[in-house]
Amino acid sequence: MLLNQIAQEFAAVAPRGTPPMWVTSLTRSVEHQCHLRSLGYAALLPSAHCVGYAADLEMTWFRRFNADKVLQALLLHRQGMGELNVIDEGQAWHVCVRPGVGRALRLVPQQPAGI
Repeated sequence: MLLNQIAQEFAAVAPRGTPPMWVTSLTRSVEHQCHLRSLGYAALLPSAHCVGYAADLEMTWFRRFNADKVLQALLLHRQGMGELNVIDEGQAWHVCVRPGVGRALRLVPQQPAGI
């Protein structure tokens, strides 16, 4: 749900012609995480990727659309609100739901009362 919200916000404020937000990695098996480590990536164990709480979002590619700073600002704003943690890993940013955040952990949006 949180990635969908960020993607919608990004689409609304990114420069015209910018493609949709690009998730380069989401849930990974432990085996795949170990394979990434063997290739030299900073793929730690345990990993939030292995339990579905982390994603990597492409950042460098969006420079060609002048949209990388827009996406960075959205992510840093959400981090400032305490909803997620972000790590600048260069080409991609690692985004992880902050434990215990309630709304961000919901898979289905909360419905207004009376519906």
